[in-house]
Amino acid sequence: MDSILFKNIKYYASYQALFVIIFVILSSLGAFFHFLLDHEISIVESWLHNNHWEILITAKLISLFLLSRWFMIRLYELKTVRQLLKELITWPQLRAMVISAFMLVSYLTMGKPAYTGLSGSWYHYLASFGGIFLYFGIEFVVIAYLDDVLNPKERPSYLWLRVWYVFLFAVSFRLSIPDYYKLLPFVIFCFSTLIFLSGPAFKSWSNVLCFLSVFVAPMAAVFGMDPVWGEDFSPFKFSSKLELPFLAVIWVISFSYYKYRDQIIYGAQRLYR
Repeated sequence: MDSILFKNIKYYASYQALFVIIFVILSSLGAFFHFLLDHEISIVESWLHNNHWEILITAKLISLFLLSRWFMIRLYELKTVRQLLKELITWPQLRAMVISAFMLVSYLTMGKPAYTGLSGSWYHYLASFGGIFLYFGIEFVVIAYLDDVLNPKERPSYLWLRVWYVFLFAVSFRLSIPDYYKLLPFVIFCFSTLIFLSGPAFKSWSNVLCFLSVFVAPMAAVFGMDPVWGEDFSPFKFSSKLELPFLAVIWVISFSYYKYRDQIIYGAQRLYR
């Protein structure tokens, strides 16, 4: 493993470890104060479940802040996260919008969503939408930030870096979110797609924001694909459970469209002529 690749993996793994530790500390503090008030274990569990998204996002933001502070101390000239955000947010690519819409339509068509009623408040829908949006979004702020800091001249093997990022993200997810709803394959599917859409150096943030807004967040808040709350508060749920082969098929179709769109259109135009 070359040194620049190892350095990227090391810092991303450190960020994920820091996130998990802070998440455990925040959860423990919340439970501790409930026990001080002589609340029953069921009340504590209910509080942790209902506030899981808030704890997760707080832990991620604290971890991002500490990571940026670490690099600010060690390096003299360094862009802030705010500066990086301003530079990298543009209009998303048309192919990213098409893929986002295609995946949403594929899920709705094959999953056959059924209306189950409004079981939660508007806060739960907003918390689910915003929670998963930020959960993934902050990841790509960190990844792009690390690329900007660690790879100004020499570039690592981005293929292997993507594989390691997906692996470390999956480990972090399992350590911070119990997989009660068996949504780990869906979460990895979403993260892998985001990694792909984020471009060669993980900085096509507009594609990331488009996919999160059109597919990931609505799937969680409206259709019960929320890794924290599942179908507890969503107004719809899927009648058909979509397994890993379905995810693999629509990922391959989306990947092929994104990668070979221009060649396919050019070939079709030549055939038409």
